[in-house]
Amino acid sequence: MKKWLLILLALALTLSALPAKNKTMSIENFEKEVWRLTNIERTRHSLKPLAYEPGLVELARYHSLNMQKNNFFAHRDPQGDEVSGRQKKLYPTLVISSIGENIGRFRNSAGAFAPQDLVNGWMNSPEHRSNILNPDYTHLGVGIALNRDVMYATQNFTTSLAKIKTDMPQGLQDGKMYRISFQYLSPNQQNRLAGTLIYPDPTKLYQISEEHVMVGVQPLQIEWVSKSEFDVIVPFAAGKGDYKICFGFDGGYFPEGLVLKAN
Repeated sequence: MKKWLLILLALALTLSALPAKNKTMSIENFEKEVWRLTNIERTRHSLKPLAYEPGLVELARYHSLNMQKNNFFAHRDPQGDEVSGRQKKLYPTLVISSIGENIGRFRNSAGAFAPQDLVNGWMNSPEHRSNILNPDYTHLGVGIALNRDVMYATQNFTTSLAKIKTDMPQGLQDGKMYRISFQYLSPNQQNRLAGTLIYPDPTKLYQISEEHVMVGVQPLQIEWVSKSEFDVIVPFAAGKGDYKICFGFDGGYFPEGLVLKAN
């Protein structure tokens, strides 16, 4: 199954002053307006709109605030992470097949900024435009950090598959089975979704039949609760260590997944 390339891009722009009425817009409303305007651009190009994803908003805000507080402008943060690493650390309950990021640093002496200026600036950059118009992305989060006359902005795009409905499971034990509930996020038909469990021991065999075995992995049964929710029964039967729940379609799976440790 094709794994889409991670697109990491940076942009610095200067914005013009805005009418006074726009200065009172809250950060949250500003972020939502950038999201709305981004979807207008996608609609103009006959693309599906990106769903608003609160967890991605928090991820984007984290990076914008980090750039502001630590005075840097880059996809790689001082902790050594780029967007994929931050997602795994800060939003591990989201299972994706791809992720991308646009960032911007905008300066205005009056501290006046407009969402449309951000989106226009990104659309006028071929690399950032390609993220906004990527037909495979399904979800978006926008995060803004403002410090007087400088604004940092981050857009986090994902092709999302599912996310855990509760907190990350803890205290899992080798040899036991657990039911884990997910919210389905992909636009693909339900009957195409497949689940795969990757073992901590890549040499461990899973017996499919008398004649066939799988090495290091096993299929997972998906039980649909509703059109947007499903459960997976996960057997931690391959020893202690890190297991990974992966999803894909038509029998395949994406290597990005949900990592769970069995003790």
